Amino acid sequence: MTNTPASISTRKHQPHCVDKLREVAKQNSQRAFIARGANAERCPCCLMASFACFCDQRTLQTSPVNFTLLFHYTEIHKPTNSGRLIADLFPEQTKAFIWSRTTPDDELLNHLDNFKGRNIILFPDTEKRIELNKDLERPSSLETPINVIILDATWRLASKMLHQSRWLDDIPTFAISDDAQRSFKVRHAKHDNQFATAEVVAMLLAQANAETQSAALANYYRVFNDHSMWSRKRRDTPT
Repeated sequence: MTNTPASISTRKHQPHCVDKLREVAKQNSQRAFIARGANAERCPCCLMASFACFCDQRTLQTSPVNFTLLFHYTEIHKPTNSGRLIADLFPEQTKAFIWSRTTPDDELLNHLDNFKGRNIILFPDTEKRIELNKDLERPSSLETPINVIILDATWRLASKMLHQSRWLDDIPTFAISDDAQRSFKVRHAKHDNQFATAEVVAMLLAQANAETQSAALANYYRVFNDHSMWSRKRRDTPT
């Protein structure tokens, strides 16, 4: 079983797909996952230390695209994971699953089949994917409802998830353009070349001409990042 930190009992939001997946992962775990600050009293919704809760900053949005979050099992429990912010803002358009190399969940496969021909994997181009002719410069239409698969893990693990999963081979990858990345850096200062999952999705939304949703997610990520730092007592108050 996973280690269960102290938490405040009252939820400010209804559980969404990531919350439910985390609970299932806890029940199925054979060993404890102990994060830094595991003994802190945490908000059960945003997972921050109770004094750094940012639940009041969550505003539900409607996305023009659908999202499927594929979590590496080590990522689902981390309070610092930013993929869950997508489900926070777009719960009706987001599904979440634990990744498996050889035995993907039947519900996941059925979900992908519902979007057959309209699934893309949000991931930078790789030589292997280019050789397979499975990279896209742009989806055929971002106006037609598509399903964006997001491999939520560290860069090294996400690359393994992509290349070791034969059941993902037929789904094309789509990389955020350099122009979109430069534009994002200009609008959101204090940035190096590393982007969090939520930020990459914000860039995708901008490319889909969903500027309102893109800005909402980018701003929500900034709040999340500030409160994460505050939760770890690296700052006295969030900015």
